[in-house]
Amino acid sequence: MRGCRRIVVGSMVAAWVKRACLVGVLGVALTSAGAGSGASLSPDNWSGWGNTPDQNRHSPLTAIDAGNVAQLGRVFTVDFRSIDSSIKRGEQSYPLAIDGRLYVTTGDDNVFAVDGVTGKVIWRWKPDNVAVFRNFGIVANRGVAYCDGKLFITTLDMHLVSLDVRTGKLIKRVAIATAVPGAASSFGYSETSAPICANGKVVIGAAGSEYGVRGFVMAYHPDLTPAWPNPFWTIPPEGTSWRRLSRIVGGGVVWTPQTIDPTTNTLYFGTGSATPLYFPQFRPGENPRTDSLIAVDLSTGQMKWWQQQMASNQWAYDTAQPPLVYTGKVGGKTRRIVSVATMEGVWFAYDAATGAPIYQRIKVIDRTEHPPLQPGKPVTVYPSSLGGLNFSPASYDPKTNYILNAAAETASVLQQAKLTPTEKKEKLVQGSVFLGLENGNFGIYLQGWHDHGSISAIDVNSGKRVWKFNTPEPERGGVTTTASGLGFAGGGDGVLRAFDTKTGKILWTFQTGHQIASGPSLYSVNGKEYLAITVGGTPTSSGGGTATELQVYALGGSSKQSPPPVLPASTKRQPVTVPAVAPLIALAAHPSDAHAPVVVHRVRRMTALGGARIQTQSGLVIHGWNANSSNTQSATGRVFLGSTPVAGVQVRVDGYLLPAKTGSDGSFVYPADITVPRRHIVTIVSASSATANGHPLSAAERTALVGMNAGFSVYYPLTGLHASVQKNGTVLVQGRVASAEGIAPPKVSLFTYRLTGVITDSSGKPVQGAVVVTRTQDRDFWTYSTPTDSQGRYTSFYGASDESGQNPVVLSVQIAVGDNIYGLPTGVNVNFELLKSATMNAQLPASGTGLPTPKSTAYPGAVYQGLLMGVQSGQGVVRPVSARWPDASGNFSFVLPASMRGKTVRFWENLRELFQTFPATPGGPVDLTNWPSALTSAVPQGFQTLTLPS
Repeated sequence: MRGCRRIVVGSMVAAWVKRACLVGVLGVALTSAGAGSGASLSPDNWSGWGNTPDQNRHSPLTAIDAGNVAQLGRVFTVDFRSIDSSIKRGEQSYPLAIDGRLYVTTGDDNVFAVDGVTGKVIWRWKPDNVAVFRNFGIVANRGVAYCDGKLFITTLDMHLVSLDVRTGKLIKRVAIATAVPGAASSFGYSETSAPICANGKVVIGAAGSEYGVRGFVMAYHPDLTPAWPNPFWTIPPEGTSWRRLSRIVGGGVVWTPQTIDPTTNTLYFGTGSATPLYFPQFRPGENPRTDSLIAVDLSTGQMKWWQQQMASNQWAYDTAQPPLVYTGKVGGKTRRIVSVATMEGVWFAYDAATGAPIYQRIKVIDRTEHPPLQPGKPVTVYPSSLGGLNFSPASYDPKTNYILNAAAETASVLQQAKLTPTEKKEKLVQGSVFLGLENGNFGIYLQGWHDHGSISAIDVNSGKRVWKFNTPEPERGGVTTTASGLGFAGGGDGVLRAFDTKTGKILWTFQTGHQIASGPSLYSVNGKEYLAITVGGTPTSSGGGTATELQVYALGGSSKQSPPPVLPASTKRQPVTVPAVAPLIALAAHPSDAHAPVVVHRVRRMTALGGARIQTQSGLVIHGWNANSSNTQSATGRVFLGSTPVAGVQVRVDGYLLPAKTGSDGSFVYPADITVPRRHIVTIVSASSATANGHPLSAAERTALVGMNAGFSVYYPLTGLHASVQKNGTVLVQGRVASAEGIAPPKVSLFTYRLTGVITDSSGKPVQGAVVVTRTQDRDFWTYSTPTDSQGRYTSFYGASDESGQNPVVLSVQIAVGDNIYGLPTGVNVNFELLKSATMNAQLPASGTGLPTPKSTAYPGAVYQGLLMGVQSGQGVVRPVSARWPDASGNFSFVLPASMRGKTVRFWENLRELFQTFPATPGGPVDLTNWPSALTSAVPQGFQTLTLPS
C-alpha cells in the first residue's frame, strides 16, 4: 500500500487522503430498504444470492442446531440433465428460496422453479438462442436476483432478462451493450454471475479480463431501463493511460456479485486483475482500480472511495470474493465494516463509510508466497492463480462476530513467456489470447503438492484467525451460517459439512456424490427448515463439471449417501476461458473559436410562443481518465418555446431518464462521461406537467415538444486548424486532435480480422438467424458472428491465429440456429490462412447435426480501430478525396473536393472499427471504401467549424 496522494474531485477543494482515495462527501443517512429493495425479508426465505443484499450469507433460522444436525438427511434431488440431456454439465448456481419455491439456474442459463418441499419442477425458462451457449468455454451461471415480483438473470451472451416469478414467462430482455457501450460477447465480455437487487436497483458486472475488456458495473431499474446515466468503468478507456500499448491490455472486471448496504445506499464490489494476467511488461505501473475494493453511490453511480488490495499484480490474483458489509465490534467498539478476501488468500477490512483500513493482509490460507515471475524460468507460487479465495463467498456470524471463509490451498509453477522483440509486437496485435505464460493458463501442477481446501474463522474484534480446519479438496462454494450457531459448506470432494461456528468442530457430513462449487441456502416452509445446494462443480477444480443437480436436505431426510465423485489422479491445471470475439490547407482559413457556441436545434413545430427547441452545452472535451474520480462532467441543457423557457419537462439522455424535470429556467443537467468521444442523445419524453411563464402548456405546445431530440457531444478538441487550396483545386485540411491535457487519442491499430459468408440449407436456400462460431484448437479463443440476414449473410470478427502460430491455422467451426447446433460435439476443423480475413460459406444438412466441412478463402484486409476525422456540410457527410489517420502526436489531414471551396464545414470524429484492405498506421492513409455516407446519432459532431478558402 502506498501513502497519501493529492486528488481533486470536480470543483471540490483538493484534499490529502490515504490510498483509500476518498471521493466526495460521505454523508451517511440511515434509511430502510424501501419498495423494490428485494424479496420479502421473511426469515423463512433466502431472498437473494447472499440472502440479504449485504451478502452476509447468514440465516436467522434456528430449527436445525448442533443438537439435531446429525439427523439431517437428503429429501430430494433434481437432476436437470434428466429433464433435458442437452443441458451443460457443471453447476455453480446459488438457489433462491421465495415463499416455498426454489429458483435455480444451470450453466447455460436455464432457470427452473422447483417446489421447495417436493422437488417438483413448476416451470422452466431457457433462452431461445441456447445453442450458441454450447460452445462457450466455461459455461457457468451462478443464480438469479428477485425483486418487484420478478426474477432477473444475466445470460452468457450479455443480456439482462426479467421473468415473471410465478410463471417463468419472459417479461423483458435487453442487450447490456445498449447502456454499456461495447459490452457485447463479440468484444470479449460474458455474464456468469447473479445480479443483485436492492433499493429499487438491479446491479450487474461482467467477466472477460482475459480478452482485454474494460471492467464495469451498471445499475438498472426493475423495468430494465438504466438507473445510472453512465456505467461505472473501473479502468481507463482502451488505448489510454496504462492501456496505451495494445487492445489486449485491460481487465478490472467485476465478475462476481456486488454488495449493497441498503442503510447507506452504497454499492461495494471487487475488481479483477489487469491483463495480460502474467505479463505486466505490457501494462507498466500499479494499474489503479484493478484488484481493488470500490464503493459507489447506488443512486448515482458516482464513486465514494476505492482501495487497492494488490498493485502491479502478475499472478492473476483477483479481488473476487463478494464483499460483506456489517456492523461488528473492532477493539470493543461498534463499527460499520466492509471486508473482503482475495485470490491471494488474504483478508482486508475497511471502514464502510470512508474506506479507511481496519485490517490488512490477514492470512486466510497457510501459504502466500509468490516471487516475481521471470521470463523463461519456472517460478513456484502459493496459491496458484485459482486462489486462495476464488469467488468463494464468506459469511458473517453476528453472534460470534466472526468472518468465516472457505478457501482453496493451492500451488503451481508459472513460467512467464520469454518473447523476442518480434514476438512482442505480434502478441500486441494478434487475435489469439495472450496471458503471458509459456506453460498453460494456470501454469503446471507442483510435484508433491495436492491442492486442498480449508475453512476458517477470523475474529473481527481482534483481526486474528481463531480456528481453521482443512478439507481434502479446494473449497469454491463458500460458507453459510445460521443463528443456531452452525456453519455449512460444500467442497470439491462432494462432501457437505456442518460445523460449529464458534469452535470449527465438524458436526455432520454428507457425501452428495458430485463436486460442489456453490453455497447452501436455508429456508423454511410451514415451520420446517430446509437446506438447498446445487452440486456438479466446475471443471477448474477437483475435476468438477460432471453433473447438474439440486439437492435439498431436512431433519429426518434420507441418510443414504452417494458414492464419492471421481477425482482426478493429478491436479492438472484446466484452462479457464470466457467468451470473446466473436470508419482530411495558401489563403487564410477562418477557424471557429476553440469550441463552437451552444448548439440550438432547429424548430420541430411552431406554437403561439414560437418554435420548440433544445439548447445544449458545448465544450465537453475529452479529459484523461483519473482513478480518483468518477470521470464525469455536468452538462447543462435548456428547453424553450421560442425564447420562453419551459419548466416541468421530462428529459431522457441516451436510455437514462433524468430524475429531475426541467427547472423554471428550462434547464436540465446530465453527468457526461468525459473520457471517450461520444454524442449523448437528448430526447423530450413528456411535457404533461410542463409550464411556460407559469401557465400550463396547450395540447399543441406539448405535442411540439414531445419527441424532440438534440445531443451533447463529448470530443477531442481540435487545434491548429488550417485549410489551403491545392494546385488541382482541392482543399487540404490540417489540424491536431488531442485531449484537454494535450494527449493524442489512441493510435489506429489492428483490431482483428473479418470472416464473412453465406449459410444455406440443404436445398441451397438462405438460412436466417444462424450464428457462425469459430474456435481455436487450444479452446482459448472463439468468436460469434452476427445472425445471418434474410439472404443468409453473416459477418464476424475472428482472430485468424492461435498460440501455435502455425499456418494454416486450424479453427473449429460450428453453426447455431435456435436450439440446434451443427457440428457437434466439438465442431469441424477448417483451415484458415494465418493473419488474413476470409470468406467461408456453409451448407446445413437435411437431417442430423453433422456439418459438411466448409472451405475458407482468404482475402486482403483487416479490421482496425482508430479515431476517424471528417466534416459535414449542409448536404451531409462530405466524402474526402483522401484522408490520413491521426499520427502519434494527433496531427491529421484530409483533402476535400474542389466543390467545397468557400463553404463552412462542421467537424465530426468517430472512434470506431473500420475494415481496410491495406494496413492502417498512425499518419497513414484511410481506406475510403467504408467511409460513412451518414453519421449515427452517437457520433460527436458539429463541435467546431471551419470556413474553407475560396
